[in-house]
Amino acid sequence: MEIFAVSAVALLASLLTFFSGFGLGTILTPVMVFFFPVEVAIALTGVVHFTNNIFKLILVRKNIARNVLIRFGIPAIFASFLGAWLLTGITEMPVLYSYSIGGSRYEVLPVNLIIGVLLGGFCGS
Repeated sequence: MEIFAVSAVALLASLLTFFSGFGLGTILTPVMVFFFPVEVAIALTGVVHFTNNIFKLILVRKNIARNVLIRFGIPAIFASFLGAWLLTGITEMPVLYSYSIGGSRYEVLPVNLIIGVLLGGFCGS
């Protein structure tokens, strides 16, 4: 069932971003987090982003504005490596806060807090 849910959301979000140009990560990451740890969810969302971008590149390759590709694509590649490096660093940080509800113990990790705040900011704007 989870494979169907993740696949369906990935397909619908990819279709949406083909026309809007944004939203794949904002829509897909929270769904992935329900089924995978945050780091894995972000990595899987990145894989979907990559394959979606390759597909879009194939579909619209004749209409690509090369100056826009260079001005935005090259910095995006470097920013993705910086983001991966930062994600690796924050996943190794200690627990910020832990609490219990109904006999279950929960922990607030820095990676969960940061990703939650970022997604909340993106969804709220």
